[in-house]
Amino acid sequence: MKQTILKKIGVVISERNDKAIEIGRDTLRYLLDNGINLIVYPSKFCKFLGYNNIEYTNSIQELSGDIIISIGGDGTVLRTFLFLKDKETPVMGIGLGEKNFLASIPGDNFMEGLKRLLDGKFYIRREMRLNTEIEGLTYTLPPVLNEVLFITGTPGKTIDAYLAIDKYGKEILWSSKADGVLISTPVGSTAYAFAADGPVLDTDLDAILIVPLLPVDRKPIYVVNSDMTIHTWASEKRSRPMVVLDGQITIELECNQVVKVFKADTPANLITFDKKTNIVRLRKASGYA
Repeated sequence: MKQTILKKIGVVISERNDKAIEIGRDTLRYLLDNGINLIVYPSKFCKFLGYNNIEYTNSIQELSGDIIISIGGDGTVLRTFLFLKDKETPVMGIGLGEKNFLASIPGDNFMEGLKRLLDGKFYIRREMRLNTEIEGLTYTLPPVLNEVLFITGTPGKTIDAYLAIDKYGKEILWSSKADGVLISTPVGSTAYAFAADGPVLDTDLDAILIVPLLPVDRKPIYVVNSDMTIHTWASEKRSRPMVVLDGQITIELECNQVVKVFKADTPANLITFDKKTNIVRLRKASGYA
C-alpha cells in the first residue's frame, strides 16, 4: 500500500459522458469536505458544478497535484497521461466507459475508491510508455501509454510499409503493402493491438509488441525486448502515411519520413486498489468471467 498525505488533487472530467458531471460533482464535494485543494479540467464545468472555491483550467497541461483523478472512460485516462506536464504524477481513473480497462475503480463504486485513496490504501503500478521521434519534426512528442499507430493517411488505400529494428544495427524485418503497423506497450496490448489479433502481454513483461495491420503478404507479429528501437516508414509507391498517438494526436507524414519508437524513461504511474495483472483485468473488462 502507498502511504501518503494528499494535499492537492487535479481532476479531469470527461466532456462526452453525462454521468461524469454527476460523479464529478460528488467527487469534488467529498474532496473539499476533506480539506483537499482542487484544480479541475475543463473550466466550462464551473457553472455546472457550482463550486467557486476551486481552481479551473482549460488545459490538462496546466493541471498539478499530488495525484490526478480522471473521470470518464479509458480514453479520458489516456488523454490525461498524454497531456499532463509532470509525467510522474500518478493518475486514478473512475471508469464510466465501455470497458474501463484502465480504471482504478468502477463508476458505481467511486466513493469507496475515494475513501481508500485518502486513507492511503492504494498501490501504484509503473506501466511502460513509448517515446516517438519523427524525422524532421522540430518538437518533442509526449510518451504514449497504449500504442503508436503508423497507418495509411487515405482510408481505403494501402501504404508501402517498411519495418526495421535497431539494437546492434538497423535491420529491415519486412516490407509490404499494408494498412500500417501498430507498436504497443504491454498495457496497450489489450486495446487496438488485441482487436487487430495481437496477443495480450502481461504488464510485468518488459517488452514491446509489433502488429502488422492487414498486410497483403502475411507478416509475423513480433514481441521484442524493450531495449529495441523500432523504425517504420512508407515508400513513395503508394499513399502517404500518418501517425496516431494513443488515439489523441494525429500527425500527417511524407513518404520516406522515418518514425522511431522506443521505450520511454518515465513510466506511467497508475493508481490501483489491487495487484491484478492486465490479463485478469482484461478478463473482467471483457465479461469473460
